[in-house]
Amino acid sequence: MSEKTGGLLESMQARPEAMGPRGVRAVTSRVDGDDVLRVEWPEPVDGEIVLRHVETGEEREGTGLTGLRPGIWMASHRGEPLATDDPGFSLDGLLAYAETPRDREIRAFRTSIGTLALTVRAVEPYVEVTAVVSDDGVIEVKGTLAYGEPVEGPARLVAVARKGPQPVSGPALFRGRHFEGSFPIAPMAEAQAKRRMFWDLHAEVAGVRLPLAARLDDVTEKKTRVRFPAQYVGQVRVRPYYTDTDGLAVALTVEEKSP
Repeated sequence: MSEKTGGLLESMQARPEAMGPRGVRAVTSRVDGDDVLRVEWPEPVDGEIVLRHVETGEEREGTGLTGLRPGIWMASHRGEPLATDDPGFSLDGLLAYAETPRDREIRAFRTSIGTLALTVRAVEPYVEVTAVVSDDGVIEVKGTLAYGEPVEGPARLVAVARKGPQPVSGPALFRGRHFEGSFPIAPMAEAQAKRRMFWDLHAEVAGVRLPLAARLDDVTEKKTRVRFPAQYVGQVRVRPYYTDTDGLAVALTVEEKSP
């Protein structure tokens, strides 16, 4: 979401007298794999849902979402903001949605005043991380391929330094959408050329690198809230972590000797 879009959305949500849910209320409101908004009503209603783009004011009638421009779209029904009881989050639903190859993601969500909105953004294939194990001199990662075509066969789990050393990698495997791989931490520690270094993790298959990240859950500020165990190679501490953009990376820090 752009800064401008976020500001406009906050402004609209801050005026309950203009935006408050006074019309019908949806029980559930989700986007399916075909980019259609599926709404469950407590009782039958007539009239179409209208979507309005927050930045441009463009309007779209109906629940077919193909072709929506990126940004935030607010939903209304018969001229009133469409209230919803659905927070819009289902990890299983989002994982199922990500199993469809696509270059654009559409999510339904409930605003702070309880109305339905959609967010549309461009996406590229990546591996959604489902498990990280840091132990016994290796880092192991499991995940699910999101937004890309299924892959079968051997791959690599690759750690790429942001500056300096050559990549470090280990064996990995794709089974359809399931990914798992591991790599040793010693080569990274041996390449330590300054006090702190950072390595970003990728799945590599057929010469193509796919970022590893955790973007589908509802955990915010993962960088400070999710902590993985650290390992040590001599004085070098090795710890996986999530970046500001929820990418999976590894931080290596040389710790000073105790006096």
